[in-house]
Amino acid sequence: MSATEPKRLLGLDAFRGFTMVMMIAEGFGLRYVREAPGLGPIAAQFTHIDWNFHGWEMHFWDLIQPFFMFIVGAVMPVSFARRWEQGEPWRKSLLHVLRRSALLILCGLVARSVHANRPTVDLINVLAQIAFTYLVAFLILRKPWQMQLGFAFGLLAVHWALFQFAVTPGVQGPYVKDANIGWFLDKVLLGKNWGGSYVTINCLSSAANTIFGVVTGQLLVSKMEEARKLRILIFVGIAAILGGSLLDAGIPLNKKIWTASFAIFSTGWTLLALALFHWICDLRGKIAWARLFLMVGANSIFIYLFHEILGGWLGRTTLIFLWWSVDLWGPPGRMLNSIVAISLQCALCVWLYRRRIFFKL
Repeated sequence: MSATEPKRLLGLDAFRGFTMVMMIAEGFGLRYVREAPGLGPIAAQFTHIDWNFHGWEMHFWDLIQPFFMFIVGAVMPVSFARRWEQGEPWRKSLLHVLRRSALLILCGLVARSVHANRPTVDLINVLAQIAFTYLVAFLILRKPWQMQLGFAFGLLAVHWALFQFAVTPGVQGPYVKDANIGWFLDKVLLGKNWGGSYVTINCLSSAANTIFGVVTGQLLVSKMEEARKLRILIFVGIAAILGGSLLDAGIPLNKKIWTASFAIFSTGWTLLALALFHWICDLRGKIAWARLFLMVGANSIFIYLFHEILGGWLGRTTLIFLWWSVDLWGPPGRMLNSIVAISLQCALCVWLYRRRIFFKL
């Protein structure tokens, strides 16, 4: 490693792996036993809130995608510093980003087409959204952090203005479910709307999460004293949660259309989660407990695609051998089958990691 090359951020790597495990786990099969005493509220944490919510009503599952999109930005200062340290020109880096963004869109389309059992154009899937936010974040990667933050808040302001002031037939209000400007634009420009009330222009506001990740990544690789970095993560995290909650009075917290308040609110929780991983792994040097997360996170795009394309098949396959548990225990047997399928996906990541096989786009 050169004198100027950023160090490896094990806390960030572990946080990425944790996010991927949570993403593929989808609640560890708790939905099958949600009627059991005491398990209903826990199972609900792995479901999306249908529409607007207040801060205290947040579900953990609504934070997984913001975690993922933030992490995409946070690793960029490290990965591109290495490329530029080796003398790669900016134009070549841009071509790399464009190629990767195109591949992310393609992979997302393939995954959604498999789900639909027919070729499907879907721009609201996680990979397609990341393709846009990744490109935007790269274009300002070399700018001062103040300008990066200003650009992120500018995107949130544009997103808010579109919803707040757009007036056209079919739009019943800024944040009305299935009757807002995002829903209208998808219908007019794409000729379709997405399930779950999601809208394509989410990419504008979610790009702010990725840019916030970039700024945080730059902080983590800076020469600032480590304890101060941790204090900044915690302080800004708490401030963002409070700020997003206050904005909720005028801009409802809503993941489905990724409102500005949700972008800020979710970033706050992301910063606190990252602070915990950074403190344990980077400051205290405790990484043995996070070994599985490090292994899964090393192939994050691969395991996401594997789960999206083959996760259902794997669950049906394991059920062939675990049918007896369903007959014997009912819903808990279904939960067991889910846990086994999740464990096999994690084991695949461990197998790949130990053989130094890493899938990159």
